[in-house]
Amino acid sequence: MSPKRLGQIATSLDEVSIPSGERMLTEGKPNHAFWIILEGEVELTVAGRAHELLRRGDIVGLPSMFTHLESNADVVARTPVKALVASHTQFRELIGDPEVEIRFKATVFDRLRDEVYQLTHRLPEAPAKPSAG
Repeated sequence: MSPKRLGQIATSLDEVSIPSGERMLTEGKPNHAFWIILEGEVELTVAGRAHELLRRGDIVGLPSMFTHLESNADVVARTPVKALVASHTQFRELIGDPEVEIRFKATVFDRLRDEVYQLTHRLPEAPAKPSAG
C-alpha cells in the first residue's frame, strides 16, 4: 500500500503502549483486538512452545478477528511495545476497504501456508530416554 494509504489506516486506529511481560492474546480465549507492532518485540507461543518472535510491522490477532473464534496462540510482550490496535468495530471498518481486506486475507493465508509447512516438515522428536533408577 502507498504510504498515504497506510497513514490513513493508522489514523483510524488507536496507539497503545504495552509493558514487557503483558499478555496481548491468550490461546483458547476470545480475541477482541487486531494489533500492528510499531516498536518492540512480542513472542507468539502455540501449545506452550515458542513459535515466533514478532517485531515492527508484524501483525497479531488477524485470524481470530476474521473468524470470531478463539485465539490460536498466546502473545506476550518480550520488551515494551508500541502498537496500533483495532477493536472489532475498527477492524470491520478497515476491511470495508477491498484493498485492505484482500491484503489482510492474503496475510492469513500466508501464515496458514507457513503453519502447514512447519507441521509437515518438522523433524520427529527424539524418544525419551528411560530413566536409570
